[in-house]
Amino acid sequence: MSHPTETIICPNCGTPAADNYCAHCGQENHLHKETFWGLVMHFIGHYFHYDSKFSQTIKALWFSPGKLTIAYVNKQRMRYIPPISLYIFISAVYFLVSFTFGGERKYATVTEGTKKESKASGVAIPVHGIRNLVDSLDESTVADTAKAEKGSFGAYMNKKHDLITSKHGDANKFMNEQISHTIPKIFFFMIPVMALLLKLLFLRRKTAYFVDHAIFSLHYHSFWFSLFIISLIQMPQVASAILYFILSVIAAIYMVVALRKVYSIGKGRAILYMFTLGFGYVIFLGIAFVIDALLIVAMA
Repeated sequence: MSHPTETIICPNCGTPAADNYCAHCGQENHLHKETFWGLVMHFIGHYFHYDSKFSQTIKALWFSPGKLTIAYVNKQRMRYIPPISLYIFISAVYFLVSFTFGGERKYATVTEGTKKESKASGVAIPVHGIRNLVDSLDESTVADTAKAEKGSFGAYMNKKHDLITSKHGDANKFMNEQISHTIPKIFFFMIPVMALLLKLLFLRRKTAYFVDHAIFSLHYHSFWFSLFIISLIQMPQVASAILYFILSVIAAIYMVVALRKVYSIGKGRAILYMFTLGFGYVIFLGIAFVIDALLIVAMA
């Protein structure tokens, strides 16, 4: 005499299940009231599982350029942390550490042909040119430029400058703080920009989709931020400049190796594409910062 099969309802999503695990959401169905010790052991098991996954991902990210991208494209996705999660975690750590411990940073800027020491608060960007771009939006430069212009745009900028000064006291400090807080969004915007540049470079390769380039971009940005966390160490200006140069060279070499592995191209072509990507990236990044600054001024 056959017995009717017991219908199991998943306690998580309510889907009927015929086995111990729900086919819809993956949760275990036969869950019992856990003891405190069981809760602790469950936490430890999950922690070491994630810790192992995290360590494998970071090891591949740092020492095997392109390996994570190749694994993801080949649908080997359970052994490593997903690209978007990895980027969000590493970039969040970078910006959090930078905002928390960055404090006020001194670095040289050129104004009217002379060098001066200037202070800029906020995030330390892993490119000297970008930091100088932010610093160039100081009070005297904005005021002099606006007053020198005789058109409507110059009058508008002059009015905005006076408005920012009256509201916030220091236009330079206000602009630096506002731009610093939008920098994470700008770099997140740069991920599809890099993917688009890669798509243009490999336009004839029909098997390489935009999403594949986006995965490459996410992994490279993750490496970039994890590498430049080192640059947050407080040190003298000369030592900082040398460190930035070394890190930039490492980032460039990493890009060449990653391009060769992921896209199966020669060394010369990879080097050419690295410079092309870098040139295009800096242009779009500069445009993004200018637009961001104009939007901040407009909404001030």
